[in-house]
Amino acid sequence: MLALSGQARRGEAFRIPPGSKDSNGKEEPSGAAGLLPGYFYANTTQTKGGYNLPMSSKNIIAIAASLALGIALGLVYGWVIEPVEFTDVTPDLLREDYRVDYVLMTAEAYQNDFDSEAAARRLAMLGSDPPETYAASAIEYASLNGFTEDETNALQALLTAMQTHQPNADQTP
Repeated sequence: MLALSGQARRGEAFRIPPGSKDSNGKEEPSGAAGLLPGYFYANTTQTKGGYNLPMSSKNIIAIAASLALGIALGLVYGWVIEPVEFTDVTPDLLREDYRVDYVLMTAEAYQNDFDSEAAARRLAMLGSDPPETYAASAIEYASLNGFTEDETNALQALLTAMQTHQPNADQTP
């Protein structure tokens, strides 16, 4: 006689897996196999034995309402209660490309009014180096980054003006 395994002796060798249907169309209960952590259930039946309870629509609504309330409170706090305060920065803190744009704007202003004193004051805002240093570095940047001929000529005119500029001795700060 053939020795039967432990499952065959208990009648469990050919059992239908939980959650599937048998040949008569009857659905087998899923038991503990259907109650896995993180699994959201459509039904709201409670289980025995301390397994996870299915997620009810009431719980889903509560989670959605909590998320919406948290987002709303965060926006109110960030926009109304404690908004970001923007401050003006001086040109000496700018990135190199913005510094060159600042020097170029100074050069264009110089082309309109030919006021070397005002141009020197504007360039002095970039730091403690002499104004011609900033104009020269802007020309180098312009040649490497494909500035137009008009922009390069404006920068060259500013450099020439800064090299020949003599600060007014009669003006005291």
